[in-house]
Amino acid sequence: FFAQGYFLSILLPYGAIPLIGVVWTLFWAIAFGGTVTSLSDRDSLDPFLQWLFQMSPFRWGNEAFYINEINFYADYLDVQDRLDFYGYNLDNFTIDIGAIMLIGLFYWGLTILALKMTGRDKMK
Repeated sequence: FFAQGYFLSILLPYGAIPLIGVVWTLFWAIAFGGTVTSLSDRDSLDPFLQWLFQMSPFRWGNEAFYINEINFYADYLDVQDRLDFYGYNLDNFTIDIGAIMLIGLFYWGLTILALKMTGRDKMK
């Protein structure tokens, strides 16, 4: 999530970063986190919105957190109904963590590109 903040701080004015950073974070967390609109409901959305779900670190983080917490109860309770409701799978924990890391690398790449491309008129 730090890379998103760095990316925003390059593109936006210094005074606007705190407010826009909060709005940016809430946008990704609420709209594409996977709890308000579950992953099973996601399939009925527009393909572009489905892609935004996949690019949301909160979607992968929510699934990883939920799997980590519910895994304790999986031995003696039937948790499959809850997993099916959200569209989660107990075997996806490493995929979730890997996706968060790849999305972070994507934003680091965007940050480096933004650093390279902005302020070119001020270069000697």
